[in-house]
Amino acid sequence: MTVTTKPPAVEVAPPVPEDGDKSDWKVVLQFFVVPLALVAVLVTVFFGLQVLRSRHPDARSTLVDLKSTGGFLLPWVGDPKRWQSGYDLSLLLRSGQGVSDVPLLPEMADAFREARRNGDLKLRRYLALALGRTGDARATPALGEGLDDEDGETRLYCAWGLMQIGGGPSLAVLRRAVASHSDAGVRKMAVFALGQLGDRDGADALRRALVDRDADVRWNAAIALARVGDASGEPVLIEMLERFTTEGAPKRMAADPEDDSPALNAIRALSLLRGERPRAALERAARSAKSEEIRGTARLALESRAAPASRTSP
Repeated sequence: MTVTTKPPAVEVAPPVPEDGDKSDWKVVLQFFVVPLALVAVLVTVFFGLQVLRSRHPDARSTLVDLKSTGGFLLPWVGDPKRWQSGYDLSLLLRSGQGVSDVPLLPEMADAFREARRNGDLKLRRYLALALGRTGDARATPALGEGLDDEDGETRLYCAWGLMQIGGGPSLAVLRRAVASHSDAGVRKMAVFALGQLGDRDGADALRRALVDRDADVRWNAAIALARVGDASGEPVLIEMLERFTTEGAPKRMAADPEDDSPALNAIRALSLLRGERPRAALERAARSAKSEEIRGTARLALESRAAPASRTSP
């Protein structure tokens, strides 16, 4: 018979309590040091942001930044700081901080041309905007060259910039673009610009644009002519409006019912023209347009024609 004996229990000494000083330091660390450190970090970040906000870059320093050629990755990925500086420069000029420093604008034009040689599309686009926002005729040659840029967006930005500058030299460039530019987008922007600027001397170019192969160019040319008081685009405007009426064009020519802007623009332009045909077209639109907004706008146009009001641009 085997007798199993249970081994005697071995008493284990209880853990020695932590030293009183260490326990006090843990409390201090947990409830005082860590919160104070967090507050210090937050206060530092707050005042750092205030310092950054208080810094107001000027056009000169921004131009210096965008002309920087540093960065070892520049040949492959470009320098983000450069195009960001170009964007900042365009915003500075948009906010009214014009180019008061006489040598600054030629430097901007040089940077614009340099960006083309370097293939920096973003920088070139922002510089086109910045040049236009200067409103300075000295920017016209550079923007005129930009109309032939390989990048389509840059071409449009240059045409927009020429419209912002206005004046004889810019208008001459825009007229040539209307007559002969290969990009329909540039022709459309140039036609719009001539209308916005009220260029009566450009009416011949606008009349030729009425037979442009691009429909948007034809429609914008008709609107621009109405703005300068020329009724040559009347048939185009009536055709544009009747696409949105049930009494006008056949169904195969019906326009997108979700976009009423072409019809609204046609109404505003026709309201500037006198004669029976524009009035009849507005009456048809007021009666049978597919959109209540178009019908209401046509009614207002008819009321304005009946009132002895001065002519205003749409």
